[in-house]
Amino acid sequence: MASVRGKRLARRLALYLSSVGIPVVASSTSYRQWAADLQTQYMALPEDQRRLARATGRKLITESASLRAAAATLESPLCLQVQAGKPSTSHGLSRQAIFALISRRWSPLTPPCPTCRVRGGFPKRSWASRELADEVLARQHDRDALRVFPCPVQPGLWHLGHVRRHAAAQNAPKKNFHFGAITDDTCPN
Repeated sequence: MASVRGKRLARRLALYLSSVGIPVVASSTSYRQWAADLQTQYMALPEDQRRLARATGRKLITESASLRAAAATLESPLCLQVQAGKPSTSHGLSRQAIFALISRRWSPLTPPCPTCRVRGGFPKRSWASRELADEVLARQHDRDALRVFPCPVQPGLWHLGHVRRHAAAQNAPKKNFHFGAITDDTCPN
């Protein structure tokens, strides 16, 4: 979310400056840094020029119906050209190399499940007993959102997984309001 705010702020400030004919500083390694550089450039302007830049930029935004469309109409494109910065640890690595980095911290007692996958497509970690999985669950920071469940493919293996919000709502017993009394659908009359 922070990168989206930085991108919006950078686009808005670049639009303000460009709308009054002031050349925009070159983009940095991130939108947040570019927004900070543009903020410095914008605050260096006299008050009356800042007011004119804001008014002109806001008018362009309302005429174009969005900030993105307004930024696209200017002669110089307002996009971030990422310069050489600190390289990310995952760029340039194969999926096997990334998984090797992840699974390096795993105990040999918790092998990857050959069939079940996590959201990123990597194998789920598995435990040989429910007790071991419950111990790990007790140490997690988001234990309210996690549950222990048996592996659907390999009996005897247990996984930790996040509870889906819509699945949790579907499993809740439905209440009927019948003649002023609350009854539970799961209970026979």
